[in-house]
Amino acid sequence: MPTTDSSQTNLDPQWFNFLKSQNAEFDSTGQITTFGHAELERFLIKNGPVLTSLTHQSLIKVSGSDALTFLQGQLATNIEHINESTAQFSSYCDPKGQVLAIFVIFKYQESFYLNFNQTLKESILKRLSMFIMRSDVQLTDVSDSMIHIGFAGEFADLELQRSLNTKIKNEYETQHIDLDGMRDICAIKVPGPYHKYDFFGPSDQMRKVWTILKNNAEVTNSYDWNLLNIAAGIPDVNTQTRAQFLAQFLNLDKLHAIDFKKGCFPGQEMIARVHYRGKVTKRMFRIRCEALQELKPGKILFLTDQEGKSHKLTIILTNPGIHEGTLCLAVGTLKSLSTIEGGLTTESGHPAFIEPLPYSILDNE
Repeated sequence: MPTTDSSQTNLDPQWFNFLKSQNAEFDSTGQITTFGHAELERFLIKNGPVLTSLTHQSLIKVSGSDALTFLQGQLATNIEHINESTAQFSSYCDPKGQVLAIFVIFKYQESFYLNFNQTLKESILKRLSMFIMRSDVQLTDVSDSMIHIGFAGEFADLELQRSLNTKIKNEYETQHIDLDGMRDICAIKVPGPYHKYDFFGPSDQMRKVWTILKNNAEVTNSYDWNLLNIAAGIPDVNTQTRAQFLAQFLNLDKLHAIDFKKGCFPGQEMIARVHYRGKVTKRMFRIRCEALQELKPGKILFLTDQEGKSHKLTIILTNPGIHEGTLCLAVGTLKSLSTIEGGLTTESGHPAFIEPLPYSILDNE
């Protein structure tokens, strides 16, 4: 993919130039395609520790005296549980219960922040703005100015404690880095196949964090970072998949991105009806195809079982595997796919397999 410059990506110029000095190559969306060793970058994901820039993602600041009440009425989780030490995974749905966006929400310097897929920024800003009315709520796009990096690895927790004097034990626990010159950096532990963290903060301080972590970590590109979310069964929603799936179809109930005990939110009636009647007809599966597949979010993957029955799945997130083939998260019919024994084949005749997720997708388990 072609490289670009900070004026095209709108990245903070200092951060962009810093990453360029690390040999980062960008595409037109601001995502890093490689640091110069693409095959190695993907392989290093397996165990880590690895480090990448995620500043291409959308980040919206929600401030004002009515910010909490406003978000509480819009999102599917209980925003009252968010504070300076607790972040949250949440979903934003339309009145039919179909997912418009998936957020990591955290509180930083008295304001709330919504982190989500970069392709949805304009549509989400527009929709949220429609419901502010006379409330004291301000929405500010800080996607390019507040730097976001990811850090992950089998021993990333120990590295965080040793190098940054910061210990974060639980998922979605939030702390600030306890070192001079980096105290404005917010660190959040997020789900992964091992210890995985998001960092948010100003460019000058983030450069220090990056430099310290890189002493005992390798860098990887923005795309291969998806392998960590695929392994953890964490979905994403973009312009191709927005408003296409009921929240439960993306396993968001299993990931605590829906709170069935809170007050009203868009889509609550439909989501609750499916939940309490136990009629979730589709679920998101993790699929491994042994051959490389040209898959993109929103596209259809057809798989055939050993009895010759065809199964249709919609791709949610995908990436080439570490060694070969393709890994993906895809939504398909629960009843037929959950009872498959043995392997599957793609349309091209190559083997494919349903791999276990780190959580159960069956309602009776």
